[in-house]
Amino acid sequence: MYKLTGWLDEHLLPIYTQFLLIFIPLYPKLPLFDVLPGYIVRVRLEDFLIAGAVLIWLFQLLRGRVKLSANPLVKWMAVYLLAGIMSVISALFIAKSVPLENIHIAKVLFHFGRRIEYFSLFFIFFSSVKSMREVLRYFYILAAVVLAVALYGFGQKYLYWPAFSTMNREFAKGWMLYLTEHARVLSTFGGHYDLAAFVMMALILLWSLFFSVKKLFFKVAVFLILSAAFWTLILTASRTSFLAYLAGLFLMFAFWSFRKGITWSLKRYMAVTVLSIVVMLSFGDLSERFTKFLKLDQRLSGIKSLLMLPIGKPPSDKAYFLENRESVLNRITSKSDQPPSLGRPSDVTEDIPISVKGKDGRYTQVPRTYSKTAFVYDLSTAIRIDALWPRAIAGFKKNLLFGSGYSTLNKIQINEFTEAESTDNDYLRALGETGLFGFITFYGMLLFMLYYVWRHLVVIREPLFFAVSAGFVGLIFGLMVNAVYIDVFESSKVAQSFWALSGLVLAGVSLAKGKNRHLPWPSIPDTRIFFSGIKIRFFSFLRSDFFYLSLIVFLAFSLRVYKIGEPLADWHSWRQADTSAVTRNFVKNGVNLLFPVYDDLSNIASGRDNPKGYRFVEFPLYNFAAVAIDRLVVGYHLELKERLTSVFASLAALIFIFLTVRKYNGRRIAYFSAFFFAVLPYNVFFSRTVLPEPFLVFTSTAMLYFLDKAFEFRSFKRILLLAISLLFAAAAVLVKPFAVFLFLPLTYLWFKNLKIKWSSIVLFLLFLAIAISPYLAWRVWSSNFPEGIPANSWLLNGDGIRFKGAFFQWLFAERLGKLILGFYGLPLLILGILAKRSGEGFFYYLWGLAILLYVTVFATGNVRHDYYQILTVPIIAIFLAKGSDYLLQLGRQTGRLKAAGLLSVLILFMLMFSWYHIRDFYNINHPEIVEAGRKVDTLTPPNSLVIAPYNGDTAFLYQTHRAGWPVMQKTLPEMIKMGAHYYVSVNYDQLTNELIQDALQKDESKRNYKLVARTDKYAIIQLVADNKLPK
Repeated sequence: MYKLTGWLDEHLLPIYTQFLLIFIPLYPKLPLFDVLPGYIVRVRLEDFLIAGAVLIWLFQLLRGRVKLSANPLVKWMAVYLLAGIMSVISALFIAKSVPLENIHIAKVLFHFGRRIEYFSLFFIFFSSVKSMREVLRYFYILAAVVLAVALYGFGQKYLYWPAFSTMNREFAKGWMLYLTEHARVLSTFGGHYDLAAFVMMALILLWSLFFSVKKLFFKVAVFLILSAAFWTLILTASRTSFLAYLAGLFLMFAFWSFRKGITWSLKRYMAVTVLSIVVMLSFGDLSERFTKFLKLDQRLSGIKSLLMLPIGKPPSDKAYFLENRESVLNRITSKSDQPPSLGRPSDVTEDIPISVKGKDGRYTQVPRTYSKTAFVYDLSTAIRIDALWPRAIAGFKKNLLFGSGYSTLNKIQINEFTEAESTDNDYLRALGETGLFGFITFYGMLLFMLYYVWRHLVVIREPLFFAVSAGFVGLIFGLMVNAVYIDVFESSKVAQSFWALSGLVLAGVSLAKGKNRHLPWPSIPDTRIFFSGIKIRFFSFLRSDFFYLSLIVFLAFSLRVYKIGEPLADWHSWRQADTSAVTRNFVKNGVNLLFPVYDDLSNIASGRDNPKGYRFVEFPLYNFAAVAIDRLVVGYHLELKERLTSVFASLAALIFIFLTVRKYNGRRIAYFSAFFFAVLPYNVFFSRTVLPEPFLVFTSTAMLYFLDKAFEFRSFKRILLLAISLLFAAAAVLVKPFAVFLFLPLTYLWFKNLKIKWSSIVLFLLFLAIAISPYLAWRVWSSNFPEGIPANSWLLNGDGIRFKGAFFQWLFAERLGKLILGFYGLPLLILGILAKRSGEGFFYYLWGLAILLYVTVFATGNVRHDYYQILTVPIIAIFLAKGSDYLLQLGRQTGRLKAAGLLSVLILFMLMFSWYHIRDFYNINHPEIVEAGRKVDTLTPPNSLVIAPYNGDTAFLYQTHRAGWPVMQKTLPEMIKMGAHYYVSVNYDQLTNELIQDALQKDESKRNYKLVARTDKYAIIQLVADNKLPK
């Protein structure tokens, strides 16, 4: 008997704690009885078991077998408990946030008691181990427990094993539940967030153990448990815990670096992180939540729909009696009959009404309403931002030092008894309930544990326990990240498990420390080598072309986003509006490359009525690219994304220019070329316009680069690069046929490398034929729709201006000299032309000659439209670069400082004077068309047709988001017969005033029109009866 009692005295507490380590995570949250009437938290079996452990521990303490002096957290916990007591006293007598009623006092004391219960497990487990071998035994048991938790979760998911939830008061009574297809797994925990936090802790520990064990059998065993635990995390669909898991891995591997070095740790951290993210995004509901959160689902589905949409379906008529036929009118109702569409947040899948009690005592169901935050983020985030977090902050403000007391943050009124407590942010909850005193002591305790483990790393010799210690600090950090979104330290199973593990790890560290008092500071073995390698790679990167080119690209991008979000009403808004309208109709109605349509139904452009709104100008490659950007960049308005499309095309052209010039002229001239292309104010403005020209520059420079690059290789790689060049050549000609002029330098590159012989001639002719064929096919196709082809022959020499004085004045003085080069760039351009040729031979000269031919052949077009010169900018930038380099070379004779100073002055003045003339291009000179257009879009049906007279300029019509006419093409009755529903004007001319007078007649029977809106800037008039408006 004496031996038995002696054995129990020695082993009862360890056996009991091992049982608790198994029981607490695995036993479902089944209640025994209520603590407080109507309260969600109930007493469960583990509470009695923990109480039994506390009695055993106290008995051991009284007998002197357990000593508090060896426990490193005693003082911290004592101070926190003092903070809790002060918080309770403050809540009752100072802040008075808890009424002096039994049930409220009992609740605040109950929550304080729960903290004591959690902390007690730390002391119990700390005192239960006497050797390192015993410490490790606990973690072997924990691995088995994690596997059991995962397996039970799988049973719930796939075999309909029962689940017991505490997510609401009714379920918390112990209801046996079964999961639906997309329900989140609970396993033996009361909620999926609790399970996710526990699994997150386990995963970090298991990864640390995985890299510690040596034998293959044990490594495979750990990995299998890891895999089961990770799949369980995915089944919980908890984004917060997944992010906390990644954060915890980071700190875990950071501690491993003190044993294995930074390189070893960083490689494995990256491998584990990438593997985890790939698996997460590939399977399960967690991937769906992350893709929804990052809007990847919208982006990917948008691209998928873009690729899968058929082409070739012609649009229906927008005018000419289609919506005015009697058979259609009979089916059209008043716009007031249109039902409103209800919106809901992204994570709300069903509109469940609310039951509201009326004055007569009856309940009626009314639709739910959601805050703006719910639509911006999701409903769960909105609950936190709109309700829970502000209430916690309010509780903190009641008493900054001690808070408003436990379980007081969800109350709206002081006397209210809440059935559950939640802030979903443990930091705010700690501040709100216990103030700064409680907050600092609690989280200071966590930070102290991190420091305590780190400070004693040098004395931890046991490899497995070192892995456990590194995993432990990782899981603390993971829980601290999790605490941003979840009350993780108040979740009973998670908190109990955490404090139990804390006791074990700190006990192990104390055992490893022994009687050592003066310990060396931990150090990372390969610090010097690692940072030396980083330094070498960093300075190598700073000297690389990639770094400097990235700076130039960043500069170019920064300049081009200036006013990028402004309405489409700046310089050349009429041409931009036509291009943007095609994109907008693609977005609205689906991509239909063979039938591009815009908003203008008039006969201004082609001389023919255009009831379907055809727009057969350039092939809509730019618009297709803009739709792709629209699918990828979720949010923001379409015009911004169209401008971004031009910006990205311009940046790509910049890179191709740099690569081409670097090959022949070296790094310095290549940098200069990219710099000038990036900063010329003319190019900056037009590279962010909604025009196809920036896309033309991109495709044409890519065509030249890839053809030139192809001749550096042989066999397959040459064929591949030639095919890419051919693809860009065809695209360039489709975007604008002006690209054929650049076939001149293309021809030079071809025969410079392949020589002039029959085989190379035949191949080149085949190349050109294939490149031009898509454009010819497009012209043949578009000829079937003459109403959609604007008059264009005048672009050549419609006004006979070619080679006249005005021709040279406009193109070479106004455009080249003033707008593009700001006068002071001309010397650099001339020097560049005169500079000695290098490896490029006649390539640049033929490129320049091709541009001269282009502006000469399309003389009137280039004189009338300053954006036509966008195509000239690449070769201008190259000659400017050569001129700058030539000037610096002359400095060897005249003095480098003088040459550099002169170059700086020329560049500065060039940019200044060019910007002086370009800056007004960004202005919106007629904001009233934007204001009126938005009002039309708000007040009229989407399918209505609008007359927006603006001297034939479609910029005003575009702002209405409606198809129609930018001019009074016929009499008003005739245009109403053609389908016009509304008239909007920003000029109070004779017709506008007559329509307003008619609409304001006192005798309603004599009114033919309705005044929809009128300000001093615009008037909107309805031309037809309500029942004749489109549905």
